[in-house]
Parts: sequence; structure tokens; C-alpha cells
Amino acid sequence: MNYKSGICTFCGTGCGHLLDVRDDKVCGVFPMQNHPVSKGRLCVRGWNVHELLNTPEKITTPLIRKDGKLVEASYDEAVSYLVEKLKKVSPDEIGFLASPRSSNEDNYLLMRLARSVFNTNNISLDCDPGHRISLDVLHKGTGMAGMLGSLEEISRADFMLVVGIDITKQNPIIGSEIHMAARKGSRVFTIDTRVTQIARLSNGFLQIQPGAYKIAIAYMAKVLLDENLADVDFIKKHTEGYDSFTKVLSSLKESEVVEKTGVDIEVLKTLARDLALSRSAMVFYSSGISGFDRETVSYIYNLYLMAGKIGKEGCGVNPITGINNLQGSKDMGIAPDLLTGFQKLSDSAAVDKFNKEWGVKLNTQAGKSPNEMGSKLRAFVAVDHDETIIRNVDDIKKTDFVAYIGSYQNGFMDYAHVVLPVATYAETDGTFTNTERRVQLAKKKVEPPKNILACWQVFSKIAEKAGATWSYGSPADVMKEIAKLTPSYSAVSHDKLGIGGVKTYGLDRYDAEKAANKAAFAPVDANFAVPLASEEYPVLLLIGESQHYWHQNNLMKKTHIPLREYNATLLLYPQGYVAISPQKAKELNVRDRFPVKIVSPYGSMETLAQVTDKVKPNTAYVAYFVDEMVTKFFMEHKDVLKRGEDTTIPVRIVKV
Repeated sequence: MNYKSGICTFCGTGCGHLLDVRDDKVCGVFPMQNHPVSKGRLCVRGWNVHELLNTPEKITTPLIRKDGKLVEASYDEAVSYLVEKLKKVSPDEIGFLASPRSSNEDNYLLMRLARSVFNTNNISLDCDPGHRISLDVLHKGTGMAGMLGSLEEISRADFMLVVGIDITKQNPIIGSEIHMAARKGSRVFTIDTRVTQIARLSNGFLQIQPGAYKIAIAYMAKVLLDENLADVDFIKKHTEGYDSFTKVLSSLKESEVVEKTGVDIEVLKTLARDLALSRSAMVFYSSGISGFDRETVSYIYNLYLMAGKIGKEGCGVNPITGINNLQGSKDMGIAPDLLTGFQKLSDSAAVDKFNKEWGVKLNTQAGKSPNEMGSKLRAFVAVDHDETIIRNVDDIKKTDFVAYIGSYQNGFMDYAHVVLPVATYAETDGTFTNTERRVQLAKKKVEPPKNILACWQVFSKIAEKAGATWSYGSPADVMKEIAKLTPSYSAVSHDKLGIGGVKTYGLDRYDAEKAANKAAFAPVDANFAVPLASEEYPVLLLIGESQHYWHQNNLMKKTHIPLREYNATLLLYPQGYVAISPQKAKELNVRDRFPVKIVSPYGSMETLAQVTDKVKPNTAYVAYFVDEMVTKFFMEHKDVLKRGEDTTIPVRIVKV
């Protein structure tokens, strides 16, 4: 057998795997024993990646819509058609939606294509509000736009806090590292609105009221202040802005904390003491679409800075990405206001550097994400990503021109005027940056289907047709340019990337002793409001993932075992489900799988009840992975969904 090493491209953990390649086909997958992150393990998704690579739902030819139908075309025809349509639209009416699954090289070229060829900064992801917030807070505070800790140091953390993330399901390998550390003596505590798997595996668990994470974290910081447990020596030597932060804490009353969080105040005090007195400590929370708002992230960061648990071995504030190259996508400037490495479009020195390299004069006015453009969006280019189809289908239908570029069939093709197929990650070279800033190289393992081009080649063709001259001969050439223009990637090159790769900034984790500047406390406010139910809408509805799924998860539905789990759920709950407590079920006089109706101020939806002790009586939980549920109900709440982990919708639930 011919085993070829690579990187799993499902979640943000970045596990190493070996693909069994026979007769130019991927026949199986096995864990890589010596990989520094996964250490010989794969989760249920990673064990089935070969099925995705062999799906019959690959796009095998360029397509152009004629007389309402997509018909086969050549790359030359399709690319010419795309460029012709984009050139007829003003730059501020074009939107580019990048993929958090694309390689760094492909995302960099899409960013260059949008900015230097079509002169627009309307480029973004649609799955990243939480991660961008985390990067903003951490970058402003430390100068490092990414996770401050190291996955390899989890076993060295005495104390770990898991906040608002069922990490054993979202990132199972990271979850198992935390669990193993707990079995060896580390103290692990979970704070969540639901009873999750990691909550059951933890030493302790606090089930908090929706939207109250910030208050709980702020109160822990207040305990450190009131009981003189803050690391004063660390604060004086390595931080600034501490006094401004502590002034905000003075307004927080203990009675307010109890009322709004619904948790035992003594447990919060014990948690704060454990954090302060531990030798080393980490915190993990969800990033990406289910991430926290800016204030909550800022309080988490400030708490750990105050405790002196940032910049040391076994310490760190760790936003965990759910999609494989979400971190790398931001690093590549996939945002309306960013260039690579979190360099701002408003930074004239950075812009001059790119202008000189590309031979252009960039537009420095920050753009908008396509989903923010609304009716102003006239031309739309989407790459290998289908989340927007859920939230903005009406806007997409009204758009004059839609192009889809990707490896697999998905919902965008129903609305696309042109479709450009690209090779999968196993059919070309490319790097991916995992949740801990680890840049890893996935080498080409098999040939793409006949006449199918790699994504970087397609982008080069589009640039050429539009009149630009690009001279890349390989993804390695693209990375050389990235490294040249991006300080945090300056040490990255394909030649140097062995098993495990290298981390950005040249650091395994943030190091307070080596930092060029002191870490700054994040500015926060004293607004401790929480979502409130009412007599008319007495239940707070939470929204999130289920089983192995996030959103519509087009890729997961193309692998057999995760698809089996998805279908098994649908067998029990064909219309999806709303999880309610046994107490709420008794009030409604319903049992498991009984039909119920959810009514909000914006709309209603009929579904089935799932009776479980995972949720509190005054809350309910819906997984938004069933298409019918999304179109019937959540479209009315698409703005609410963007708020992430603290998203709640006041509703009433009635028996049908």
C-alpha cells in the first residue's frame, strides 16, 4: 500500500493522517502516529475523509447557465463569461465569499483577485463573526492574532476552564486531550447553558443562564480583586491598563450575579481561587459562528491576564475554531478591512508594501461582507462554501450574476450563472493553519479528474482574462509571496514544512518574556444586561449544532457514517427537534417526539419535542441543521443567529 501523509480538513484541530492511495484513488485513511497534535488519533469525521474525496458529487466540468439550465463549457468560456460579467459591475457592487476550508494559498489569491484585479474590498467569510472578534481582542491586547496557548501544553495545565463549547464533539481530539489531562490530575471545570459531554467529563459544572457568561467571568475577576488574588508582580511587569479594568468591576453586585447567572455564587468564588492559585491554567471557548460577543471575549482575556495565566508554560486563552482553515483564512486577509497577517487596510505602510509587490494602487476604503450588502450586491462570487445559502437565499436569487467555484456540488449551483470546478485538497498542494496557529502542508496525493484545474490555477486564469499578469508556477510560489508580505508568516515555506509544520509568529505560544510590548487589558463596559423572557414568550431558545453537524455542513453529508448519524436523527425527528426539559414537557403535556409549535415575535415553526435533562426548564435548544427548519423559521432570525453563543430567541412553545 502507498500511504501518503496529510492533514485532516474537517475541523480546526489539524490532525495528521495517512491516506491509502491505490491506482490514483484514495481508498482509506489512517491516523498518523507521530503527529504532534493528534498523536495517532482521528475522530469519526477524520476516519471518513476518504469517502468525501470519492463522492460522486464532485463537479467535473465548468458550467454556464443557458436558457435556465447549466450546460457544460470549457474553462476558457466559463472564465471569460465570469470576467465579462464582473467587469460590467462597479467594484462596490461585487461581493466575494471565501471558504474557510480553502488553503492559505488559494485564499490569498482570492483576496488578491478581489482587491487588485476587481478593485473591491467586499470580501469575507460567512462563518466567522466569533473568531474575528477573538482575533481583534487578542491582537489588540498582545499583538498576536490567534490562540495564545498551545495544544501540546494542555497536559501541563493545572487548571482548565471550558466555556460555552461542547469541545468533545466540536473538536474531539482537543477534547480528549483535556479529558486525559483531567484523569492525570488537572482540574477541569465547564460553564455552559446545556449539559454537554465535556460537562459530564469535567471535575465540576455550572449550568448558566443564556447570555450570562460575561457576568460570571466578570465576577470571577472581581473575586481576584477583592481577595487580593491577582498576580500583581505579573501585572506590573507585563501588562498595562489594569486600573481601568478594575474600575469597571466595582459596579458588579453579588445579588445581581446570582439573579442573572442562576449559578451558585460560592462555586464561582471557588473557581476564581482555583484559577489564581494554580501554577498554570488555560481557558477554551468556541470561536467561529458560535463564538462569544466582544465583551465576553474581553472579560475572558482580562480574567486570565489578571491571574497571570497568559504568556507562560501551560497557560493561554484559546479560541477553538470549528472549521479547518478559519484561522488561516483570516491570516490571509479574508475580511473587508484586512490584508494578510492582520495588517490593516488603513495602515499606509502595509498598503504601500502590497502596492509595490502587486504593481497596483489598492482601494483602501474598507468594504463589506456580501451578506451586509443586501440589495446593493449585483455580482457575487462564492468559493466552496454553502452557509450563506441558508441565511441570504432571497438576496442571492435577486443578484444579477452569481458564480460558484468549488469541488463539490451544493446549493449555490441552483442559483449560479457560471460554475468553475477545482481540484480537492488531496489533488493539489496547499497549507492550512489550525486553531493554534500551526501551519501545515498537505501535499498532492492523487491526480484530479481529467482536465480539472487547481483553485490557484483558476484564480490565475481569471486574473489573466481580466488583464492582470500573475507569474505563479505552484502553490509554493504563492507561499513565498505570502511570507514576504506577512511578518507572522515570514518563517513559512513549503520546503521547511515537515510533519507538524510551524506556528505563525515563530512562537509555540504567546510568551510574555519575549513580547515586544506589554499586554494590554481589553476595554470593557459595565453593561451586564442579559436576555429576558416575558409572560408572552417565557422560554429562551438557544441555537447550535447537533451530532457531527454545524449549519448545513455540505461536506459532512457526503461521508457515510456521519451521514448515517444525520439520517438516524431524522428518522426519530423528521422535522428536526426542540430540546426541552422534562419539567417543560410535563407543563405542555407532551412526550418525546410529540409535535410542538415554537412561536417567536418574528415567526413560528412546527417541530418535534426532544425531552432531555440537558436544558433548563426556562430554556430550549434547537439544532439548525435541517433545511426545512431553516427556511421556515430561522430565516426570520438570521440577524439574531450572527450573535453567536449568546444567541437567544424569546419564544413560547405549545402542544400541537
